[in-house]
Amino acid sequence: MTLGQNIQTARRAKGLSQEALAERIGVSRQALGKWEKDTALPGLDNLQALAAELGTGVDALLGAEQADPAAPAVTLDALRDLLAARDAEEKRRRRLWGCAGGAAVVILAGLLAAVAWQYERQIAALNQNYAAIQSSYAAQQAELSAQISELQDAVRMGEATVLDWRWLPADKLHRDAAGSWMPVQVQVTPRTAAAGTTARLAVRCGDDTRLYDMTAAPDGSFAAGGIVFTVGSTYELSVQWTADGTTTSEGLGTVDFNDEMTEPTIVWGAAGSSLDFGYYVNRVNGKQYLTLTCYPVELQVDAPPWMQIAKMEIDLRLNGDAGEPTATAALECEGEYSYGNSSRTESVWNGTFYDDAVINGWEYDGDAAPKYVVRVTDSNGGVWTEEMPLVEK
Repeated sequence: MTLGQNIQTARRAKGLSQEALAERIGVSRQALGKWEKDTALPGLDNLQALAAELGTGVDALLGAEQADPAAPAVTLDALRDLLAARDAEEKRRRRLWGCAGGAAVVILAGLLAAVAWQYERQIAALNQNYAAIQSSYAAQQAELSAQISELQDAVRMGEATVLDWRWLPADKLHRDAAGSWMPVQVQVTPRTAAAGTTARLAVRCGDDTRLYDMTAAPDGSFAAGGIVFTVGSTYELSVQWTADGTTTSEGLGTVDFNDEMTEPTIVWGAAGSSLDFGYYVNRVNGKQYLTLTCYPVELQVDAPPWMQIAKMEIDLRLNGDAGEPTATAALECEGEYSYGNSSRTESVWNGTFYDDAVINGWEYDGDAAPKYVVRVTDSNGGVWTEEMPLVEK
């Protein structure tokens, strides 16, 4: 075992800590730690003090204790020679390591110089990129601040922050025992779309007010979904803008959600049309047949602005609502337009029941009054029906 290991073993056998043993022999704990790790050697005086405190001999600590107790102990001169030899060996090792270390330092310095030159070039390029990014960021911040200031100034001066807004159905009109209701979406376009602006929609119905987070679209508008309008209710809408830590609010308007806003109105026959909805009955070979007085049909549809009509069909029913329709005419849109300041849209649809295979008309028992049933289907899947009785001519 080494001197350091012997000191450590003897210290632990005595139950002493490094601090306690170092204090007893008058040295620091760090010095004692180096002796135990064999990174330094104690002087002769300290070695004798260690042996005395640990209750052992100097020769035992040096690992030179003989197995025969009668053998003479290590003399003081021999001890000095042993320590001197160990010191000389330690100095020789250090010189060798010093030479090797010097050569390594020279090589490492050359490598570091080359690497440093390369890094300097990369750092210079990064600094240029960083400067460009900083300049772009500063320009964006300036533009954002200008937009925010413009928006805030507009609010303070009482100007509108909203360029346009509208509500659109998100699904068809639903009907249940509680009433009729429709899921809707509200879209708001701000007058100034500042980057980083967030928005919330406030929907008030009676004493109940609900807030909906709005999502920004690429075109600068904001939209809120998950809203339900019930037929017969009135809703007050407002929007809350938050930009640069400042929140402003502006009212949008009122939605009186009634049947007129959810259903189309059917006009049987466009203005000035000579088409009628009559029939006559004749008998052929003992059977009764119904013949239309006018096979072409034309309808005018007055619809809410949000409604997009997907298709229109008219059924000819001769036996009431029982069974399948006798014939069906698919209508085509001739054109649509808005008039005046109306918020509704008009369109004209026409088609015909004419069929070469129907020679004498359709067989008719006369038990039920014949009628037309029109079906209007919008792009959301909503279906509206309306009946028109036929008049015998």
